[in-house]
Amino acid sequence: MLTRGEATMKPVMAMMVAAPLLLASGPGTTTDLHHFWEQTCGDCHRHAGEFARKALTVKDGKLQGSHHKDNLLVFLEHHYLPQDLVQPMYDMLLAQAETAPEFKQRCGRCHETAADLARESLELRDGVLTGRDSGRPVAAFLPRHAKLRLTAEETDFFVRLLTRVEREVHSGG
Repeated sequence: MLTRGEATMKPVMAMMVAAPLLLASGPGTTTDLHHFWEQTCGDCHRHAGEFARKALTVKDGKLQGSHHKDNLLVFLEHHYLPQDLVQPMYDMLLAQAETAPEFKQRCGRCHETAADLARESLELRDGVLTGRDSGRPVAAFLPRHAKLRLTAEETDFFVRLLTRVEREVHSGG
């Protein structure tokens, strides 16, 4: 349980962490949503995907928290997020709440997180998710990657997931 002083300092500390991230994302640049979550929200809510799947639900296409059922978007507007990140963060959490933890289960042995993989190795080239170094489309590479032997449906799932995550880390959503 936090003391009154610690509870008062938590929002101050969150903004101290967030301020450098926001300054780095001025006009013409973007915010890595996953990095922002890790630095600003992660102390209380851990990994965003795990948090979204355990603490949030989706009803009629809308994200709900256990305490904020009516409008989680309004809550996010007042919970340590800059206004320009409220909708992208909501969209990221919604997508994660709707997505099974397949990446962690199937890929986690070699790749810590999808965000790390996207940050380090993937990019969109003319709208196609591509390996940064190889230049190969991920959809062509993935079916035989690491003996996964993915079906066409599984390949499509991972390409869509990684494309979303690539956008979240490189273009802020």
